Amino acid sequence: MSVGRTAWIFSVAFCLISTSTVHADVFVREQTDSSLMVAVSGTITEQDSTALENLIRGLGNRSLSVWLDSPGGDVFAAIRMGRSIRKYEALTVIPVPSKCYSSCALIFIAGVRRHNLGKLGLHRPYLASTPQSRQTIEKQVPRMLQLVKQYVAEMGITDNFYYQMVNTEPSKMAIYRTDDYANLVPATDPVFQEIQIAYDARRYGVTALEMRQREQDAETCFRRPSSEILTCQWAINWGLSERVYRERSAKTTACELGDEDSRVLLALPRGQHHDHPLVLKHEACVRKIMAGPAKSDDWEDIK
Repeated sequence: MSVGRTAWIFSVAFCLISTSTVHADVFVREQTDSSLMVAVSGTITEQDSTALENLIRGLGNRSLSVWLDSPGGDVFAAIRMGRSIRKYEALTVIPVPSKCYSSCALIFIAGVRRHNLGKLGLHRPYLASTPQSRQTIEKQVPRMLQLVKQYVAEMGITDNFYYQMVNTEPSKMAIYRTDDYANLVPATDPVFQEIQIAYDARRYGVTALEMRQREQDAETCFRRPSSEILTCQWAINWGLSERVYRERSAKTTACELGDEDSRVLLALPRGQHHDHPLVLKHEACVRKIMAGPAKSDDWEDIK
């Protein structure tokens, strides 16, 4: 077979696997004063990247979760959406019975916390434009794959994810469900996890090593009735019995912030409230009460 004919067939193959021109549906699924839930469904396009940015621009300190149900679409748009999601330390979810295939997987890995309750599908990215010349393809494909590899590393995901993606033919799909996806995509981003451990250790007044041990011990709480789980976890995190925890935590109402201070914290960009003086003062007040017999004027003493 001639080189020219091989290039023609290769171009046609790229053309036949083109994405739909219909863009995805990006909308607010639910919102409260403290959280925003955004849903992304359908084929991903550049319009969806812009729509997502517009929806979360005024997020402030509210938590963000992004629910995914998409067959994939524009790789570059998905990467832009993923970077927006990571900026706001979002949770990404593939709910039952939804799927997140192809470039949608690049959005899924952007979450600092990730839950796959549906199907995660991987295959090699491909050109979705009209057939290109051999010379153009030889330039564009390596650049596209390199961009994807850099992005995957940026999201804290190992090369195993990238290699599984690029080694799976576009006409096929490697499917991962609830019980097997964690080998490629950990439930929590490792950098975010380290940051959270550091903040939790400060909050509870222990070392990072001790905080890790307490969190591990608290996993046993999931064996308890659902109504008891949180009390069990918080008691372990404070290093207290549940009886003592309940007694002391009832007195931490003295540390509650006023409405004006709460509004100040809610207006801060996501991730910037942890080190605010109001938060540090509140944590110090709670630690003092939880550490031993509390006085009614603890909050005033710290002020």
